[in-house]
Amino acid sequence: MINKSKDIKYIRNKLTNEGYKFTNQREKIIEAIYENNMHMNVDEIHSKVKSENIGISTIYRNLRILEEVGVLKKINITDTSYYELDNAGKHKVQIHAKCVKCNKIIDINEDEISENLDSLIEKLKKKIKVKSASIVLSGICKECEMK
Repeated sequence: MINKSKDIKYIRNKLTNEGYKFTNQREKIIEAIYENNMHMNVDEIHSKVKSENIGISTIYRNLRILEEVGVLKKINITDTSYYELDNAGKHKVQIHAKCVKCNKIIDINEDEISENLDSLIEKLKKKIKVKSASIVLSGICKECEMK
């Protein structure tokens, strides 16, 4: 994401168009994810917004709504859900790698493998209407490999 105010405006419009209000609590949750600039689980989000008196059930409820309207992506990795902003609707496929040693989640730029990815999606379209996709790879990150 490049322009925070533009992205927040996009999210506000997306929520409004889907019949939801852009509440202060939703804004704080979005800002926590935005400012952290990484994948966050519910506990990590809660630690960032609990000073605003936002409870864990409110976070779960709002994450579900934000995912439903398409501004948030949920990535399930080894029984934990991580959340990231959906980059203002620019990407259809999310590709991630998780380091099995340090648990870091790394975004893979789909542009680097777009030709093969497009071919895969075209094959899948014959069997299912693909609305979005999330691919998670496991391995050892460069930092852990060098240790």
